[in-house]
Amino acid sequence: MSEPSSRLKSDQGLSRRSLFQGTAAGIAALLAEPALPGWGQAGQSARSSTQGKSAAILAPADMPKAWSLQEMQRRWQITRQMMKENLLDCLLVPQHHSGEMIAERMDGDADVEWLTGNSLPFKYVIFPVEGKITAISTGQVRGTPEEKLCADRGIEISIPQEAGMWSTAIIDSLREKNMAQARIGVTNLAKAPRQPEGEISYTTYERVLKAFPQAKWSSAGDLLWRLKFVHSQEEIAVLEKATLVSEIGLRAMMDTARPGVIQRVVWLAMFNAMVNASGERPWRLSISAGAPANSSLNRPLEDVMLAGKILSQECSGCVLGYGSQVNQSVMLGPATDDWTSMSQYCLETFHAVLDAIVPGKSIHDALAVYDKRLVAKGAKPGGLIIHSGGLGDLPRTGSNGQGSDVVLEAGMVFDIKPGFVLKDRGEVQIGDSVVVTEKGARRLGKRDLTPSNLV
Repeated sequence: MSEPSSRLKSDQGLSRRSLFQGTAAGIAALLAEPALPGWGQAGQSARSSTQGKSAAILAPADMPKAWSLQEMQRRWQITRQMMKENLLDCLLVPQHHSGEMIAERMDGDADVEWLTGNSLPFKYVIFPVEGKITAISTGQVRGTPEEKLCADRGIEISIPQEAGMWSTAIIDSLREKNMAQARIGVTNLAKAPRQPEGEISYTTYERVLKAFPQAKWSSAGDLLWRLKFVHSQEEIAVLEKATLVSEIGLRAMMDTARPGVIQRVVWLAMFNAMVNASGERPWRLSISAGAPANSSLNRPLEDVMLAGKILSQECSGCVLGYGSQVNQSVMLGPATDDWTSMSQYCLETFHAVLDAIVPGKSIHDALAVYDKRLVAKGAKPGGLIIHSGGLGDLPRTGSNGQGSDVVLEAGMVFDIKPGFVLKDRGEVQIGDSVVVTEKGARRLGKRDLTPSNLV
């Protein structure tokens, strides 16, 4: 007869129960340790390098509670300016879930969240070039602090009388705004990042079209995401906090992971540490030993971490709904020669790409540096190593991916995450969120990027 799961042991003689108890204690110790550790040199245990440093604690009380009115007005102003340039009188803005958002934040509605400043269950936003903004939601919004926040900002909330009849609420709002013969752009109709077929309901859209036969409808698939690419100083400050939350997750990983430990124990330690730091669930937390980080699909698993495998992760904390990812592969067990060589090569690649992030160049230009170094290792070019910080709906791209033609500007924020595969060991990946400045690029993270191993 097999033992109960609570009594199964790792190869170091630790039961799952003791590992879990140790995780809880480790999180408490974690918050008493520095948020920005140096994690030792390659070939040394990373765990010992966090000792003896001054404390730095993040907690939900340290986080901003809402976007400022000035930030919201900035978003509305640049959106309306773009609408005028595209000869649009109004936008119909449906939900936009990227592939990542579907996997991670089921309530995440990137476009409507960006235009309203909160993550209430809004389904559509009616955004006129002049006049009041209308957000269409469910009755769940009633009595919430976010409802009051919308009212204070002049955003009108509309709730269909019959649940789920979004077309009725859209039609009523457009009529109130005198849009019967307007030029109306639909932002998620087609060619949205990672959702080329869009996401608007066919039935809803058909009913709205029939109600306004004299209006001129068009796809505005790239209007909002191109505006979101350049962040304000307030957004950058939030992304910097989210990056620090992500690094707290990495430190929890360093404190709990080692050969023989269950992946679930490490995942929970990281998840809890990030929630304790920000008060929001992580944007993404996917870790794997011996396989690409995203292969665990953002969930805890019962896999035992084995010595000789590379532990990789996509670790993204969350502040005000904005995620910012960091990556720091580590070797489980003693460092091997191939790990030492490839992890150093990966770190050098990260810095080479970082140096190529210069305003005026295209994203493709910067990624050409990575492609060259991939080919030098016998791999194919075109790896997807640039993910955009924020609501998760912007393009993630390789040298030929969507958005690679975008010209770099100060204020853009990316997670740069070069990766190289070591056969039978896993993926070496070192990455950080960076902001484009007038002079180049600056890391948002504070940790030491030196490759490490855990024994």
